[in-house]
Amino acid sequence: MIDSHLSSVDHAWPTAVANLADRIHPVDRDATRIWFSLYPLVLHEPSAATLDRAAFEVFYQLRGSYRLSASVHTSHRFLYGHRYWPLARRAALEAAWQATLEETILSAARQMDAPEPLAIGMAAIALMTLRQAPTELRESAPPLEPLANDTPEVWLARRAKEANEGWFGRLLGKARGPRIIFNEADASAAFALHPTQDITMAASEDKRPYHLTDPRCFEDMGPIPVECRSGSCGTCWIGVLGGNENLSVVTPYERKRMEYLGYWDARFEDAQAERPLIRLACQTQAAGSASIVIPSWCGVFGPTRREREPGKA
Repeated sequence: MIDSHLSSVDHAWPTAVANLADRIHPVDRDATRIWFSLYPLVLHEPSAATLDRAAFEVFYQLRGSYRLSASVHTSHRFLYGHRYWPLARRAALEAAWQATLEETILSAARQMDAPEPLAIGMAAIALMTLRQAPTELRESAPPLEPLANDTPEVWLARRAKEANEGWFGRLLGKARGPRIIFNEADASAAFALHPTQDITMAASEDKRPYHLTDPRCFEDMGPIPVECRSGSCGTCWIGVLGGNENLSVVTPYERKRMEYLGYWDARFEDAQAERPLIRLACQTQAAGSASIVIPSWCGVFGPTRREREPGKA
């Protein structure tokens, strides 16, 4: 079975995805890397092996839905290619192992009735889902969803327009002003932004009741879960889909905290980049609009914490 092959090549995923990146459509290129950072094997493996899940979650300070098995059909909604998920799921379940992981991903993508640049990222995601949640992927079929009447070029143009208009566009009467979009599929999923404001501060001015749908959120504090506002807790991590050029350069302090928290440990992120795709919102100032993903969980699982896990030598 392909499952045994997938479990034997865990080390190969970052290289395979990196090698395929230029073949993934730009609309989903960064989004694919973000998805893999949101569901890292470095967390999945100890989670799957634990005999005391409550103690495991306390030790790693895990909150929210961190197990891919709980969201096999919804974890990738922020990708344009999500609309091809039923095809990706079937391709993964019917895939035959090729010579390498990279070739297996390409083979699965070519089994999908979708443009290859849009299929590659989803095929990789479906195979990783098979790696982490084989039972759930096999036993439950995704709900039927209507296909949105748009194109990847429309998505990219919308991101570029949001990112480029900014304050200058507002002065000219061409834009509503900069904002942070946290769900590109929902026109209402955005909040306003003042120049050089950090993203969590801007989010706190959105008073809609997000605490009713995400218990990590506090009343009147916006859609991004936040605890300390100083970068210590790691609660407010985000993925940046678009407008990264409008965000502040990562500081040595934020870099140090991300390394401690473990959010870059999946190795799908360029930890040396000036503006990584995975950030702490409370440490990231925005000078213009950006599109982000709010992860469904938060925790502290960096190497320092993993080395101290009870039961380890």
